Amino acid sequence: MGKLEKIDKLESKARKRSEKRSKRKDELGTAAINALKQLGYARTSLRDIAELSGVAVGMLHYYFDDKTDLIKFCVRKYKADFIAELDAVMNDRTGGQPLAEAFAQGLRESIRREAETHRLWYDIRSQALFDPDFADVVEEIEAELIALVSRLFARLGLPRDLALDAYLGLDGAFRYYLHRHLADDADALDHFHAHVLRQLTAIATLTGTPPARA
Repeated sequence: MGKLEKIDKLESKARKRSEKRSKRKDELGTAAINALKQLGYARTSLRDIAELSGVAVGMLHYYFDDKTDLIKFCVRKYKADFIAELDAVMNDRTGGQPLAEAFAQGLRESIRREAETHRLWYDIRSQALFDPDFADVVEEIEAELIALVSRLFARLGLPRDLALDAYLGLDGAFRYYLHRHLADDADALDHFHAHVLRQLTAIATLTGTPPARA
């Protein structure tokens, strides 16, 4: 075997090890999310996460520095999936009312399917006010969420410089109706869906863009 072949073989092995490690870390992150969303950040130790995830504490320590590192990984993972789902929803629709309706429905369904996981995000975002270790991940994710709204506005023909204002409004409504849904308000999701469409319609009206009717 020549020198170049040996180098290629070593690089291939290293790449496979890296891919295997990344996959295992991703699996542990998914299991940890399922544990954390049951108890929240403050009430959950690394040992609790390991027990609920069915792995040894040492396994978590091998892949993550500490509880904070694990939680930051989990939040990044689930929010990336959330944003990807909404991007897919937008890509499947044309502009105007069909797109606004699809986006509102996508947000509604995400609360219905992942209410406890979204609750974890708001838990971590609150913790960031007290724990600077979470500040970077919260800032990073909120920037990605604002960029998502900016992409929606581009598709709807709305001014993208209003994306931050719209995000703040949508986020407030999302948190409120998430809370109502978790409190067993049977109408919360329908009210949230209508709220999103009203907000988009109001922005469209103020900027002279044909509105998406609720």
